[in-house]
Amino acid sequence: MSTLHNKLTKISILLGLAVGASCSVNAATEIMIAYGNQPGEPIDQAMHYWADQVNKESNGDIKFELFPSSQLGSETEVLEQAKFGANIITISSYGYLMDTVPDLGVINAPYLTQSFEKKSKLLHTKWFKGLSKQLEDKGLKIVVPDVVYGTRDLLSEMPVKEPSDLKGVKIRVQNSRLFVATVKAMGGVPTPMSLADVYPALSQGVIEGVENPAVVLYGGKFYEVAKNLNITEHTKHMSPFVAGTTFWNTLTPKQQKIILDTSHEMVSYGAKLIEKSEQDAIAKLKAEGVKVNQVDLPAFEKSARSMVQKEFPEWSPNLYQKIQDKLANL
Repeated sequence: MSTLHNKLTKISILLGLAVGASCSVNAATEIMIAYGNQPGEPIDQAMHYWADQVNKESNGDIKFELFPSSQLGSETEVLEQAKFGANIITISSYGYLMDTVPDLGVINAPYLTQSFEKKSKLLHTKWFKGLSKQLEDKGLKIVVPDVVYGTRDLLSEMPVKEPSDLKGVKIRVQNSRLFVATVKAMGGVPTPMSLADVYPALSQGVIEGVENPAVVLYGGKFYEVAKNLNITEHTKHMSPFVAGTTFWNTLTPKQQKIILDTSHEMVSYGAKLIEKSEQDAIAKLKAEGVKVNQVDLPAFEKSARSMVQKEFPEWSPNLYQKIQDKLANL
């Protein structure tokens, strides 16, 4: 009963804010910015920066209202409201969007590239614009395609050098086909569970490792029960910010341009914050007695090339290799 009540409350908040924003003829255009990150984290800081830039460039005509910590609901709940026309731009994931447009899933596939810069260029190509158009036709508009979310590494009980070291090793992943396929490609046994369950699972030997950006690995205090940080760099993770197509089309061309132009500055600002926070987190992990291990990256990359495409039969034929070839020429 309480879950139903919470969902109805979130929906009423979204619809109430949407109606309120449209009632006043001369009022600023209010847009809700939704994301799961906590206040003070790099993504949150980047959102505050974006809100300030949008307000400045629009002379107060556009106002971003920030909703961190999943205040407006889960990714699924918020995107549903976006589709229904709520005045919202929300962080999403390519793993989620691939349920609508399958080929989008390749963007955060493991070992696709070791360069955020090249991946960003990929997300401004004709190929990507074609996929974005397919998504728009189904109710969602990718506003910002290339927000840097972090480099994912592996924290484990044992040192890892190559894929064979992970044979039979249970690695926690979030409940996503893309992350399950990632750990399989790395040689491990993917074990989906919530992040909140990771610490006791490591303590009790239910799992033997967890993958995530170093900031998350440090923040969860997983270093207390796993002492090897393996620099696998298996995903250079980027996240899109998405609006409903219906709402986006209610904005004037000038408003759309301001949001898009300022987003480029926000992406650059956020990427610098992410890089610094990851360096700081690795230093803190070292200070807690964690050993940092370099891995055989070519061996992991080779394993990914041989396995990832097979996990997603709905992708276009040979998509993984074709996108790697495209990235090589960017």
